[in-house]
Amino acid sequence: MKDHLSIEFPVLEMEVKTRFGDDKALDVKALEEKLSQLKNLSVSAQLDGVNRFFDEHIQYATDDIVFKQKDYWATPAELFGHSRGDCEDYAIAKYIALLHLGIDSTKLRLIYVKAKIGRSRVTQAHMVLGYYETPSSDPLVLDSLVSEILPGSQRTDLMPVFSFNDAGIWSPGKTKQVSTSTSRLSRWRNVIERMKSEGIKRQS
Repeated sequence: MKDHLSIEFPVLEMEVKTRFGDDKALDVKALEEKLSQLKNLSVSAQLDGVNRFFDEHIQYATDDIVFKQKDYWATPAELFGHSRGDCEDYAIAKYIALLHLGIDSTKLRLIYVKAKIGRSRVTQAHMVLGYYETPSSDPLVLDSLVSEILPGSQRTDLMPVFSFNDAGIWSPGKTKQVSTSTSRLSRWRNVIERMKSEGIKRQS
């Protein structure tokens, strides 16, 4: 397997324990156990297991409530430490967990969308995680607001804006990257850098 991001759980657990307390670190232990159970299962089971884990252990809350900021991308340690997070925080944590399981990073992208929330026709910025079996596949969507994993074609409430991972950026409906650099995604680069001290980094 080529290099991929993975989690050094003793480091992540100690980071959460030190910054947020012993009780918050229990969720890190629970994630380690869950990923161990999912390790040799099908990709479908891994997607479902990771999606359910974060839906069950993390409460949805906006950045202004949790971090007193308009837009903050939390690391997994911060997500566990507060037990709350918004759409970006869920998507990032699920992305890292699935990479740790060995899913190829080329099949995973964080997708910025405009989402129709409720019955209103007004849209708001939102982020989900997409799994692409092939570059041209209809992605399976892991969403912090909808518990069921559905193909993107069935999520008519979402309008893709662009997608990205740690390898580049894509436009909606395109199989080739529009950029192999994520330099304009400063928050993404920042959270990747901050995760290193939590034991989440690239392994060979």
